[in-house]
Amino acid sequence: MPEFNRINKEDTMSQATKGSTKLMIAVWAIVMLFIGFKSFNASSDHSASKDFQVDNATIERIKPIGEVSIDSSSAVASTDTSNQTERSGEQVYSKCQSCHDSGIMDAPKFGSLEDWAPRIERGIDDLLTVAIAGKGGMPPKGTCMDCSDNELKSAIQYIIDNAK
Repeated sequence: MPEFNRINKEDTMSQATKGSTKLMIAVWAIVMLFIGFKSFNASSDHSASKDFQVDNATIERIKPIGEVSIDSSSAVASTDTSNQTERSGEQVYSKCQSCHDSGIMDAPKFGSLEDWAPRIERGIDDLLTVAIAGKGGMPPKGTCMDCSDNELKSAIQYIIDNAK
């Protein structure tokens, strides 16, 4: 009788091994189907991305037609931005002076040739690039988002002219 129990145990073990083998084959088949599906979709995604390329005519068609300018007391919408008067360097600097007068966050101080000399050596175009992008504690355009590049350049020139 002990031999009968031994044979039964072996049959049970071989059935368990067969069951786990079938499970492994099923999992493998699902994984292979998933990989095949993903690779098929990846090749079709590449061709679909070509359909979304934007041409110059589309860019021209969707460009902004005007901008909103907020004056101290009223909001004015304009479709022609060329009629706006450009602010002087001194007027634009008034937006910069809270940091540059005190030197907060390592801002070069207004009127300090010692602070501005290394920057002046790099040239106004490089200073304009830094002013537009921001650097260190200075945010892009020094938070003067309504300032044009020419206005920023005028403000930089104003600061350089007053460095003593």
